[in-house]
Amino acid sequence: MSKSNLRMAILVLGLITGVIHAIILNVLEFDLLMLLNGLGFFVLTWATFANPKYLAGRRKLVGYLFMAYTVVTIIGFFLLNQPPYGILGYIAKVDEALLLIALWMHKDK
Repeated sequence: MSKSNLRMAILVLGLITGVIHAIILNVLEFDLLMLLNGLGFFVLTWATFANPKYLAGRRKLVGYLFMAYTVVTIIGFFLLNQPPYGILGYIAKVDEALLLIALWMHKDK
């Protein structure tokens, strides 16, 4: 997969995860942890693409941080929730798994 396709996948998947956590789950019932988690996905997606000056030369670090954040989110979901998870939970986890794969593939490009 090309670098531009991976970047587009990271952008779309990161925004989808952010929207699910920060907006959709909070419309159903407000949850501060989900709001903060969604905002974290928005910030990390932004940091991946904006390349602000204070992160110059640390692109790999941002990628690894984004991967770690995604893994913690996936693990946290299964630790904090009990089955049945609901369709939105499964959609979010598939999205996060695809995001993790895209981030991993992008790390050396």
